[in-house]
Amino acid sequence: MGGVAIRSGTFIYFGLIIVFAFLSYHHFSLGLTVMVSYLYLLQHRLEQRFLLILLTSYGICLLFFFFHFESQNQDPIEKKIETNISFTGYPKVDGDKLSATVKTVTGEKLALTYYVRTEEEKTKWSSILQLNTVCTVNGTLKTPPEPTNPNAFNYRQYLRTQNIKYLISVDTIRTCQKGKETFYTNLLKYREQSMALINHYFPERIAPFINALLFGNDDQMEETTAEAYRQLGLSHLLAISGLHVTIISGCVYFILLRLGISRESVRTGMLCFLPIYAVISGAAPSVIRAVVMAWLVLFLSRWKTVIHPVDALSISFIIFVFINPFILYHVGFQLSYLVTFGLLLSKSLFERTKSSLENGFWIALLSQLVALPVLLNYFYEFSFLSIFLNIIYVPLFSVIILPLCLLTYFLLFLFPAIGQLGVNLLTLIFSNVNRFAEWVYQFDIFHIVLGRPPLILFLAFFIFYFIGFTLLERDGLKKKKLLITLFVVPVCLQIFMVKFSPVGEVTFIDVGQGDSILIRLPFNQGNYLIDTGGKVTFPLEDWQERRTNFDPGEDIVAPFLKSRGISKIDKLILTHGDSDHTGSALAILENFRIGQVLVGDTLEKKEIELNIINEAKKRGIPITKVSAGMQWEEAGHKFFIIAPEKAAVSSNDASICIYSKLGGQSWLFTGDLEEIGEREVIEQFPQLEVDVLKVGHHGSKTSTTELFLSKIKPEFGVISAGRDNRYGHPHQEVLERLNAHKVMIYRTDIHGAVTYKYFLNRGNFSTVLQDP
Repeated sequence: MGGVAIRSGTFIYFGLIIVFAFLSYHHFSLGLTVMVSYLYLLQHRLEQRFLLILLTSYGICLLFFFFHFESQNQDPIEKKIETNISFTGYPKVDGDKLSATVKTVTGEKLALTYYVRTEEEKTKWSSILQLNTVCTVNGTLKTPPEPTNPNAFNYRQYLRTQNIKYLISVDTIRTCQKGKETFYTNLLKYREQSMALINHYFPERIAPFINALLFGNDDQMEETTAEAYRQLGLSHLLAISGLHVTIISGCVYFILLRLGISRESVRTGMLCFLPIYAVISGAAPSVIRAVVMAWLVLFLSRWKTVIHPVDALSISFIIFVFINPFILYHVGFQLSYLVTFGLLLSKSLFERTKSSLENGFWIALLSQLVALPVLLNYFYEFSFLSIFLNIIYVPLFSVIILPLCLLTYFLLFLFPAIGQLGVNLLTLIFSNVNRFAEWVYQFDIFHIVLGRPPLILFLAFFIFYFIGFTLLERDGLKKKKLLITLFVVPVCLQIFMVKFSPVGEVTFIDVGQGDSILIRLPFNQGNYLIDTGGKVTFPLEDWQERRTNFDPGEDIVAPFLKSRGISKIDKLILTHGDSDHTGSALAILENFRIGQVLVGDTLEKKEIELNIINEAKKRGIPITKVSAGMQWEEAGHKFFIIAPEKAAVSSNDASICIYSKLGGQSWLFTGDLEEIGEREVIEQFPQLEVDVLKVGHHGSKTSTTELFLSKIKPEFGVISAGRDNRYGHPHQEVLERLNAHKVMIYRTDIHGAVTYKYFLNRGNFSTVLQDP
């Protein structure tokens, strides 16, 4: 009886069904519709009815698999435990914070955090806690927090891509001992020793780049340079990719053949070498993908069987997802597979090109096109210069820098004196290459912020692109107008739906204990940011200082604004000089074009407010001092300043207060207004009534008085406060007063960011988190 032959390139269908089944689980109606439509279209394309039946059964089984996989997730927990753990990697110590990935005796991976109390303790644990160290610890086991702002980085989801479900916050570490060594741990030790060798010979600013290229570790890279590479679309060069694997494997293969080893022995050696190299290089998704593809090709070549590259790519994808379905959320995984798939689909186009320069242009262009929706989904922006810079940087890194890094590394092991020549040359090259990237990065005109695409548009990008790449493969550039349309239409939709959205919004951003409010008018007619949040800092000793410090403006507000497609803030309104309101203003000045800064026309301003004003002046940003009675209008929306009084002494009661009507609701934004300021407002505006009150001073008992509430009669109250803050905000008395007046209360410490979206004069509130 004859078997059923499956054509080359068929495994891609199985890979795509995985994506649709996963999508169906998380977004049932949309994902299932896409999957069923895809199977229906396949019946016209596939010659074998057996394969269609197989794919349909496969998709149904996958749905059950995802349901089963997710059902194993436990409810959120927070409990005290004592347990034995072993360190699966080398702990990272940054200031007073020690973090590591560990395993329990049952094999479950946890993300560990421990805050050292003294400098002596820091020195002690830095030397004791190493790879494979086994310790008994006491601490709190808890579920990673969910994101509390729209489009924010999902730490819980990221940890799941690493097969980590829980955090352990350690209180005490005791009875540590060295664990049993294995071949795997010896590989990791070799990796750590090799990085130490690089750190020893190379300058501090250059060593992280060598370690990134050879071992996939960029922890010590300078933030400015790393950001320049990311914004310019060059960060893939600093992550070990399929290109690295190809170059290194090719070098090893060539050397072994030159040594007179038989091809069969070389093949066997490479099959052993590739998994080892994957571990040494950090086992990033792009490395695993390339290693699995290369391993399959080598393994099957023993029987003179040629596997189609798309099949090799698809099989590695399927293996990855069945080991951990959450890897589908990993940005490196998405970029690696999508770009590789796009280039494989365009293979015939490259065969038609007449020069290596033209070939490089098409590779760079198509790579950027395929990566664009993923970049927008995670980073919200891209640079027009990416294509041209990749044409320069990719050959430079591939042909010169990477081989030179490899040669220098081996020479430093064998002949350190000769290896020093490579160190000097690489230092010179990287100094200039990095300087050039940082210089280009300064030109904001080339950075385009488009925001995060909605899910339906994210899928539309790939549907349009898939059709476009199919046409490219079949007809080349014969249908240029159609190809341009297919690649441009989703970008135009992104601009209309996100950047120039017809929907307006007011969002109270969750910045912890502080304030930051975005007012966004429809069609991008005006973007106003009231306060920026900020972190209250305390004096630290040198050993406690961290290399990277959290800044609400840099880490919360700026990403949120960019996710909305915002690149310019028309008015940055700083209500008063407290650090929890204006402490992150410098980060906002750094990240956005600012049309105007509004500050209160007050006396005796605080130092932080004066510093911001001076910095804005240096940047040529107009400063406007405002007081009660002033106003502005934009696109039919009027904004009235109702406090502070002119020449008032800077204080909470001299906060800028703004009244406006947006989306059919009247709003009052009060800053940190307290009892005295509230009384002055209702005395000057006795007829003032509002629908939505931004509750003053985070719900402090010195604000939101009975008199104020009875006069303005709010229907909704929004309180911006940090979780478990030391000030006890919001105060119970304020909550009772608001409830007595039947005010619907939204709190950022409970609900996360609070958003009111409106179209014309109709809108509704939504929150990131639900009521507990």
